This record gives sequence, structure tokens and C-alpha cells, in this order.
Amino acid sequence: MAKVLFVRIVGTAINETFKAREHEVVGFPAGTYHKFQMEDGTTVYFNDFGVRSVTIADSLEKLR
Repeated sequence: MAKVLFVRIVGTAINETFKAREHEVVGFPAGTYHKFQMEDGTTVYFNDFGVRSVTIADSLEKLR
């Protein structure tokens, strides 16, 4: 069974909780991004501008 990450990302105009398979912090010339590989294979990038916190846990209970 593949691992599941429970993620909460909070910041300016964002307060979301979701599940992902992988997380990586990636640096680009325009800034730093949080890269998430989602359960369906989609890759999502969140620019760190305005992000106050990213919390990652191995269960929903631990995330709260």
C-alpha cells in the first residue's frame, strides 16, 4: 500500500486540507514552491508566497 500524507496548508487566501502521496520543496528562480504528488497522479505546486504553514501527518487525527 502506498503511503498517504495528510496535508494542511494555511496562508493568505488558503486554508485547505487534502491527501497527497509525496511532498517536496522546490526552488525556482521565481520563488520556492511546495510540490505535491496527489493520489490520482496529478502534480500540484503551491508558491510559498503567502503560505504561513504546511503541516503534514500520517493520519487525519494527527493533523488536527
